[in-house]
Amino acid sequence: MFFSTSQRRKQILLAGLGGICIGSMAVGTAAQASEESGRQSHFQHPPALDNVSSAAQTTGAWHDTHFITIDVPEDAGTPVAELSIHLETPDVSLDYDTEDTESFLGRPRDRGHSVDLATVSHDTEEGMVHVVFDRPVPPGQTVTVGLSPERNPRLPGVYNLGVTAYSEGDRQGGEFLGYERFHLYD
Repeated sequence: MFFSTSQRRKQILLAGLGGICIGSMAVGTAAQASEESGRQSHFQHPPALDNVSSAAQTTGAWHDTHFITIDVPEDAGTPVAELSIHLETPDVSLDYDTEDTESFLGRPRDRGHSVDLATVSHDTEEGMVHVVFDRPVPPGQTVTVGLSPERNPRLPGVYNLGVTAYSEGDRQGGEFLGYERFHLYD
């Protein structure tokens, strides 16, 4: 098949742009891989954010409990010492009562032994709750943290929590486990 000069130029231009795009993606992927390999995660296999839920599930409820459940795999390589929990819903803040924070092995409907907490702090400006376990949660366990807000937001909707897990001695940023959401209804 023969192409006119203008068609060949278009093909060459498109091929060149395609090469630039593919090259940019490769450079971006290489930079991301380099950045991730430089990150200090002490987990061989990171914990998983299993579930986030609200006990009351209603707007405006006083002293509800928001449960955050984390699975620590058998092959994690190290226990979970701390969690940072961040409300990722714009224009909403929750005033968690750190004194009412609870923690236990298992899930909210299948509670195991209580897990003592060394400290719980809440930065209301950042929307961040930081939980430090008295003894790190070992691999092969499921742990749930229950946070109690003074009052649930008055607007129904979906509320997102982002969770980061830290191994013992890890102060470099931990392992971000992702986002989970819970719903509040009228």
